[in-house]
Amino acid sequence: MFFNLYLCPCKYPEIAKDVCTIMVIDVDNSENEKRLNLDQVNEPIFLVCAADDRYSMPLTVTARSIIENLKSDRRIVLFIIDGGIKNHNKEKILSSLSSENFKVEFVPKPTSLLEDIEEFHKYRKMNGEAEQKHVTIASYYRLLISDLLPSQIEKVIYLDCDLVVRGDIEKLWQTNLEEHYLLAVPDMWICSVSHHLGLLNYKELEISPDSKYFNAGVLVINLQKWRLGKITTKAVEYLKQKREYVRYHDQDVLNALLAGQWGEIDPRWNVTPTIHTYSSWRDSPFSEDVYNSLIHEPYIVHFASHDKPWNSRRTLLKDYFFYYVDMTAWSGWRLTLWRRLWLKLVSELRNLNLWFGE
Repeated sequence: MFFNLYLCPCKYPEIAKDVCTIMVIDVDNSENEKRLNLDQVNEPIFLVCAADDRYSMPLTVTARSIIENLKSDRRIVLFIIDGGIKNHNKEKILSSLSSENFKVEFVPKPTSLLEDIEEFHKYRKMNGEAEQKHVTIASYYRLLISDLLPSQIEKVIYLDCDLVVRGDIEKLWQTNLEEHYLLAVPDMWICSVSHHLGLLNYKELEISPDSKYFNAGVLVINLQKWRLGKITTKAVEYLKQKREYVRYHDQDVLNALLAGQWGEIDPRWNVTPTIHTYSSWRDSPFSEDVYNSLIHEPYIVHFASHDKPWNSRRTLLKDYFFYYVDMTAWSGWRLTLWRRLWLKLVSELRNLNLWFGE
């Protein structure tokens, strides 16, 4: 199987050109064909996002915000798991992220295990709550990262494509994983697995009711431990065997499988608009100092709900998003009346496709 690998201009000898380079490589799962020369990239920060074409602009905003807030000249490699991004949008992504120390690699969406994930995703679309139907199948690709990336990469930061990074990503990268499978921020609304929005089957799984529930939009993943623990295989099996208990998609799956085996990071690394629903720090689960830091100094603003800056005028903190939009090939893009009408029409058509099994 072959795919196009689009690379941004950078200091790597093999692509040291003034323009973006397009290469075609074989992506069979053998070591030789998946090998990445880590000496050449000089121990970069490895990032992973997953997106389909609809998330081309938000993905680019996320990546551009990372570049703008990186304080050092540390190299970054961003793997984009490609869920169907069109070529003209790939060109816009690359032109927006052109930087000496920033490399982009498009990875084809997985074929192994994808049938099981697609079947579950269709089930959720038909039977899930309306507010969760905005989640695309690309979200599930994070479960397969260990199989998609070169085996010598042992650590990676996964980021959803509906967020803006305001902190220095290198500080997050330097956080010690210790023996955890991953590091994450506890969800700002779902405080534990026993919360009414937590895991429906936590008792069956024999998970302590006090076990915290994390938001999966920002993860520092221990890929070496993940592979040894066969988490990808277990996650797909969970989707097949426990699908009636899964509400929050692959986030529920990871919380079920890794309860008590993940570590916490500074909550400023995943601040959702939920924080603004608390009337004050006293009404929140945070101390006054932490609450104020989340309100005034978020490292990552995560638009983790149906309402996004690009589909709703009601979105809280949307100015952060548009600040970075104007640093990309989508500069000047705003949610106009005509765009809102078009989005509504497209949404209705997608719902019809679901009902007719297309």
